[in-house]
Amino acid sequence: MAMTAPLRPIALAALTTLPLWALPAPTAAAVVGEQRCVAGAVLDGGKGRTADMRLCGSLDNSFLTLSAPARCARSACDVTGTYRMTTRDGRPVASGKLATRTGYPGPGTYRVTVTARVRSAASGLDVRGTWTRTITFTWPKPEPVHTITVNPSVLHPGRTTTVTYTVTRRDLRGDSNARLGMIGEEGKGVRLSSSDRQCTNPLAGAYPSTERRPHVLDCALVDLQPGRPMEVKMRVRLGKDCSTVISKMGYWLPEGQATYNGGMLQGPTLKCEKN
Repeated sequence: MAMTAPLRPIALAALTTLPLWALPAPTAAAVVGEQRCVAGAVLDGGKGRTADMRLCGSLDNSFLTLSAPARCARSACDVTGTYRMTTRDGRPVASGKLATRTGYPGPGTYRVTVTARVRSAASGLDVRGTWTRTITFTWPKPEPVHTITVNPSVLHPGRTTTVTYTVTRRDLRGDSNARLGMIGEEGKGVRLSSSDRQCTNPLAGAYPSTERRPHVLDCALVDLQPGRPMEVKMRVRLGKDCSTVISKMGYWLPEGQATYNGGMLQGPTLKCEKN
C-alpha cells in the first residue's frame, strides 16, 4: 500500500567549505583490466576425461573478481562454484560465488579455497572438486572515490530511529552525481522514509499502481563536490522483528560515453539489537 504518513522536513546540507588550495588532488586511476592467474587443480572425471583448472584474479577499479576457468580435453566446459579467500595466517578476507566481484583487499599473498563443479555437455563430463592455492597480488589498492559514514549505526525493534548518512567525494574523478540506496530486509516490517526531495521509496508495481517498497529508499545526489560533504537523513521504523539495513552507492567514472564505466561502493550497515 502507498505510504501516507507525513514526513518531517530535513536538511541535505554542506558540512564544510574548503578553500581551493585545500581540495584533494585527483588520485591515481586504478589499474583496470589487469589479471593474474596461477595453476589450479586437475579434476578427474573418469574415462580419460579431465578438467584442467586455474585460479585467476582480475582488478576492476577497486573490485576484485576471482574465477577458476577450466580447460576440458576435446570439448568446452562450464564452471560454477564458490571460493573462500584468507590471508596466510587464516584471517578471512572474502568469500562468495566464483566470477563475482568483491572489494580488493590490497597487495599481498592470499590463500584461496575453491569448491567447483565442471561440466561439459559434449563429453559428458560432470565433476566436482575442492582445492586450495595461493595467489599474490602486487597492484596498489585504489583510493576510494567516495566514502560513506552513518550515525547512529544501531537499530532496535519497536522503535523509530533517525540516522544520518554523510557522503564525501574524495577527488575529481567522475562527476557530482551519485545514487545512494538503503535497503532493509524484505518481509521484516522495516519502513524507511525521508522528506529529502532527492529521496524516494521506489514503486513496486506496474502503472498505474502507486504502491511503493517501504523497506527501500533511493536518494539521487546531484551536487557532490570534493570539499563539500553531504548529509542525508532517514527515519527507520522497525516492528517487532529485527532487520539490518545495508547501503550502497553507484557513481560515474571518467569516459562518460563508455557503457561500463560506473562504480559501486558498499556503505555501512545498520545493525539491529534487541532491547
